Amino acid sequence: MNPMASDASPAPVRHAPPDRLVIWEAAGEDCRIVCPEALLESIRRECALAARGPVPLGVGGALLGECSGGTYRIRSWRRIPCRHQRGPSFLLSKEEVAGLKEFLSGLPAQAGSAGDQIVGWFVSHPHSGAALRDDEISLHQRFFRAKDLFLLLEIGPSGAAEITVHRGAAPLEPGWRVIPAPASSRREGDAVEAPPPDGAASLAGPGGEGAAAAARRPSSAARWALALVLAVLAGSGWYLGKVLRTPPPPPPATPRPPLTTLSLSLEKQERGFLIRWNALEPSLRQAQRAWLRIQDGPAVRVEQLDAARLQAGSYAYPTASSGLEVEMRAEFADGSSSRERVRYQP
Repeated sequence: MNPMASDASPAPVRHAPPDRLVIWEAAGEDCRIVCPEALLESIRRECALAARGPVPLGVGGALLGECSGGTYRIRSWRRIPCRHQRGPSFLLSKEEVAGLKEFLSGLPAQAGSAGDQIVGWFVSHPHSGAALRDDEISLHQRFFRAKDLFLLLEIGPSGAAEITVHRGAAPLEPGWRVIPAPASSRREGDAVEAPPPDGAASLAGPGGEGAAAAARRPSSAARWALALVLAVLAGSGWYLGKVLRTPPPPPPATPRPPLTTLSLSLEKQERGFLIRWNALEPSLRQAQRAWLRIQDGPAVRVEQLDAARLQAGSYAYPTASSGLEVEMRAEFADGSSSRERVRYQP
């Protein structure tokens, strides 16, 4: 696919119920996000392709599904047209902003599922951080509801995506930042890059020995003739070597990490916080080491999690503070790691 993707919106990406679901929850808050993992991966791939060109481009898209009782179920998405007349970032022109309301109003009819509505949108920032832009806040206030989601995808050089979740123009409480594990090493069956071909060998014409003997003759004309013949042969060899040389195949694409989550969340309680995570997450069961890094104001506390504590799925942290930030990190046998951070602010 050409990284300089066209502005034509792709067909809605839909997934059958058997797809593995990613669930993000803000415990104690009226917000829960449910989305097929494959759908999140399709969004990441589209944003990574746009960021891979000579000029990395930002992508924006509408999220469709349903929202009920604080639970957002995302079932499909549509790319928002942007011709990048204002630069490589996702910045809409006046004409594109004028047509955005009509574009968005027609999406539910194309969703393919009765009752699906726009529940939010996303924007990618290729290699440019996760800070909200004034244009993004303005678009949300003009065209989306205050409770609609806004996902900001920061696309790294490798194509991995780190997601910051917002609701409205302000961060969620707690705010989520989903950070996938690094790309795995080459797997069996992946294509292997062929070594570049050797340089073209010198071409030797028939009668080379006779030519060498002629070079030893005292005749000046013979020496000039030999030099001319050798020059022609050398030139032919260079030309044939250049024309016939087969260029090496392009390197295989690096496997991209899918978007995964540990469902890390914080719940405010009377005597502190209850830290929760998804103990059934398959990758977490394979972790060799796992720990929590708890930022309580200026104080930092690190809690190692053995197998029993991991399977418990929660950890009670007593504190009188009204805010807390927690990062969970897991390391695996192949040297890769996964981490997720959650913040609670009053």
